[in-house]
Amino acid sequence: MKKYAEAIQYLYNSRPYGKIKYGLYRIRELLERLGNPQESYPIVHITGTNGKGSVATIARSILTTHGFRTGLNISPHITTFRERIQVDGSDISEDDVCETLRKLEPSLEKMDRKGEEYAPSFFEVVTAMSFLHFKEKKCDAVVLEVGLGGRFDASNVIDSSLVSVITSVGLDHTAILGDTEEKIAREKSGIIKYNSPVVSGITRPAIRRIVSETAGRLDAPAFFYQKDFDAYGREYNINKNTFDYRGKKSIRNLRIRLNGEHQIANAAVAIKAAEIGLEKIGNGVDERRLREALESVRWPGRFEVFSVNSKTVVLDGAHNPEAAKVLRRTVERYFPDEKITLLFGSLDDKDYESNIKTLSNITDRVIVCRVPNHRSVHPERVADTWRKYCSFVDLVESHEAAFETALCTSEKILVCGSLYLVSEIRNSLTGVKESAGRH
Repeated sequence: MKKYAEAIQYLYNSRPYGKIKYGLYRIRELLERLGNPQESYPIVHITGTNGKGSVATIARSILTTHGFRTGLNISPHITTFRERIQVDGSDISEDDVCETLRKLEPSLEKMDRKGEEYAPSFFEVVTAMSFLHFKEKKCDAVVLEVGLGGRFDASNVIDSSLVSVITSVGLDHTAILGDTEEKIAREKSGIIKYNSPVVSGITRPAIRRIVSETAGRLDAPAFFYQKDFDAYGREYNINKNTFDYRGKKSIRNLRIRLNGEHQIANAAVAIKAAEIGLEKIGNGVDERRLREALESVRWPGRFEVFSVNSKTVVLDGAHNPEAAKVLRRTVERYFPDEKITLLFGSLDDKDYESNIKTLSNITDRVIVCRVPNHRSVHPERVADTWRKYCSFVDLVESHEAAFETALCTSEKILVCGSLYLVSEIRNSLTGVKESAGRH
């Protein structure tokens, strides 16, 4: 691959993004051909219906501030494909994307020749690229986010983990993972490894029990939020949130920019995972470095607040029922007794009516648009659903025109319903746009 744009086009078109392939045999073969780079460093492995990206980013920051060169693999991205593969908070360079993919090409060609069943998927290729890049950058540790589920996710090719993390369990991707939280919990518990500690933000007793049973069978110590560790919010202001943490040690007045009570819980999960990990590969958590790590964390598109022409614009990628409930509580926390205009769109694999019903309490006006993705629900269907719950619903097909309409007519705007929609609006606000590929 000579040019970055060509590499991105190859990944999205020759390895069709969104096409899910079950099983771990392809990624195992691909990594074996590359010399099993995933065995070169300890891994913090993170799954969950919601919150895994936030927890992964916080955990990476903590490890980095404690002196460990730390890789981070996340999905999806918001602005550029390069966000998916990071070292110490810096995105992989365009040149390194091309070079890493070039090293995979001979193996991919050999596997492709065996037939479609053996041709690695987009996510499998990117996972392998991540592992190889982290080895070549001599990472001391890696934070690895699951793409979908856990048990059969390409990231679950690893044989051991420094610590496994299950942030939450809710109803999403039900056609793939199961139609109950119990079934989804079993899929996500598939990342637990023999004798490797598990940290979880799950608070529902029935779901905790499923995780505990799996952990018990594998002699894996399990630590649960609000049982074995905890956090208490002290003060909530936009981008200035303060909380106390109780774990192996208790620390008061920690500060984090990430907004919402759920981000305090996510921070607690990340700190607990780091406590366990740093006891194994370092000297434990240093309070000064922890404070530095938390205050430096940024996570785009998650209740991210912009000021545009003196208007307040909030971007949040909430796209499933549990995330919608969290978003509603967060709006009520930071904008109490206010109604906020929603710019809303949804993909066809989401329970958008449940999301709409939940979010209807915080708005008196909605502008519906098409999500810039081939899986977008037709906006007329979404608008018709919104009209069951809200009196003022406009339909503006183009997301650009819909956003301009919102800016001209509203003081506070919340863009939500799809990370793809949030990504496009964020790119227009920041002036950053990747020239090739869709995420």
